[in-house]
Amino acid sequence: FSVGFTPGELLSSRYLIAAALIGLGLLVFKPKALKLSKKIIITCFLLGSLGYAVFSSFYFFALQGISASLTVLLLYTYPVIVTLGSKIFYHETIGPLGWLALFLTCLGLCGLVWGEFQVTNNLALIYGFLSALFYAAYILISRKALKDVDPIPSSFFTQLGAGLAVYIVQFQSFDRTAFIISEHFGMLLAMAIVCSLLAMTLFLAGLQKVTPSEASILSTTEPISGIVIAVLLLDESITPLQMLGGFLVLVSMVLTALRKPKLIT
Repeated sequence: FSVGFTPGELLSSRYLIAAALIGLGLLVFKPKALKLSKKIIITCFLLGSLGYAVFSSFYFFALQGISASLTVLLLYTYPVIVTLGSKIFYHETIGPLGWLALFLTCLGLCGLVWGEFQVTNNLALIYGFLSALFYAAYILISRKALKDVDPIPSSFFTQLGAGLAVYIVQFQSFDRTAFIISEHFGMLLAMAIVCSLLAMTLFLAGLQKVTPSEASILSTTEPISGIVIAVLLLDESITPLQMLGGFLVLVSMVLTALRKPKLIT
């Protein structure tokens, strides 16, 4: 952001560069993997453009009207939505350990992000909740629609759909695109690989091995990672409440690993 990127420009650049890298790699090493059915390709595009892109956009809309800590807290209501959705739509057996893990996750996340909540625009509260709702829908639909699909080509089409959707909305001109990529390609390439290519591909691969509720609970390690990186690289401090919150989230990870839910068929 210090070099002048808007959130939309950063997101679309990340997604499109990541998609280009995956597509190039598949063309060179595994071209047949790109030959998915039209239904799967359309599904991936929709998951990217109407799922991932919309969820991330709502998240940044929320940041403009409420504090970052409250935005994060609203987003991370998605494990609750995913768990309830899994039980309602997929008849997943949650079990006592699953509900306990979910409770500890919510409690731990509150400790991780607790701070001085500020609201300057009430509409931003709705945006924050919508980011959680769309992310939950993305997880639930991905687990059902892509459970037998190679995660690498599905990640390519998903990121391509997300990148194009955000690009159309956020970028004002091709000259602006060329300037951003030419001036900051190294940074964008690194972020595309670490934050998009690896993150989304590994997440989709993980969804094939675990249930949606497990995936949503396990993915709440993200704020813990964010805090650790902020302490190590940005010289930020961590409070005792955040340490306790992180511990509770880690306990929920262990409980999630111990439970044996009924997988979706």
